[in-house]
Amino acid sequence: MTDPLVSICIPTYNRANFITKAIDSALGQTYKNIEVIVVDNASTDNTDEIVASYSDPRLRYVRNSENFGLFGNFNRCIELYNGNFLHILHSDDYIDSDFTEKCVVFFSKHPDVWLTSTSSRIISSEISIDTKVFESDTVLKNPDGLKKILSERCYISCPSVMVRRGLYEDKNIGKFTLEYPYSGDYYQWIKVARKYNVGYVSDAWLNYQTSEISESYRLLFKTPMGYFDTLKIYAQLITDLGDDLQYYVPELNSALKRFIGDLLYAGFTRSESMQGFSPSVFIGTALTACSMIKSASIRDSFVKFFYYMILIVMYVPIRIKFLRGIIGSFISRGKSEYI
Repeated sequence: MTDPLVSICIPTYNRANFITKAIDSALGQTYKNIEVIVVDNASTDNTDEIVASYSDPRLRYVRNSENFGLFGNFNRCIELYNGNFLHILHSDDYIDSDFTEKCVVFFSKHPDVWLTSTSSRIISSEISIDTKVFESDTVLKNPDGLKKILSERCYISCPSVMVRRGLYEDKNIGKFTLEYPYSGDYYQWIKVARKYNVGYVSDAWLNYQTSEISESYRLLFKTPMGYFDTLKIYAQLITDLGDDLQYYVPELNSALKRFIGDLLYAGFTRSESMQGFSPSVFIGTALTACSMIKSASIRDSFVKFFYYMILIVMYVPIRIKFLRGIIGSFISRGKSEYI
């Protein structure tokens, strides 16, 4: 039996200085039955020349006629791939040589799984941090996958995701929505985990590079729009769940409370780099998130009231640069920069 074809698509925009590592890691996989498609979102640098320097027949270059945005380019990858599996690898990241092989083996052992994510190695100029969600390969049957996404910080690392053909073709899942241009991947994983079993491949490694020109840095440090998108996603999820919402209240409340914490953290530690936005927008967004917490018990009602009070008290110091700096230094101790 022929090994199934795996499509590794690399969406990119002006990443000529990074993309070589992504392409090399894709072409250097121990699993050989692959195609690698670089999907260029109308770059203005020499990305085309970088790709043209390769002679491997498995590599293909497609240039978009215009820039379709981050998730619009992900959708171009979905339109272009030919494989039994699709892996969308970000152009500033790279994978270990046995990444694809381990994911394909996992899929073969678990025919009921439609999406896998993997362990990640977060790499910056100063440090490398290994992040494992599970110590061994794990299958999360629905609705457990969705509950884990909500109850804990989303464990699905976007550039590590591999899916079976048919997942994005399912009309109930579809391509990445363009409604949330900063957080569309989060909503996609929520939709998938609600309907399908998802897997985690513990010993497959994505190398996730962070820098001031990375996409993750732009989304977390340069604009609050990703946080606004996340709030909209929680509102949409409540609508999507309908009568099933009652089964997810504890997990949804956990997600909202964690999100409020993230908003406070961002407001006090990152707002200086977000030109054109008042730090107080984080308090306003947090108050809206607080209003969405479901009071399923007296304790929930008390916690909701407590959060309201904290946010109201924080409104003044977050607007004063000196106080914002003091509080920001205190709350950032021991925290990962990328949350």
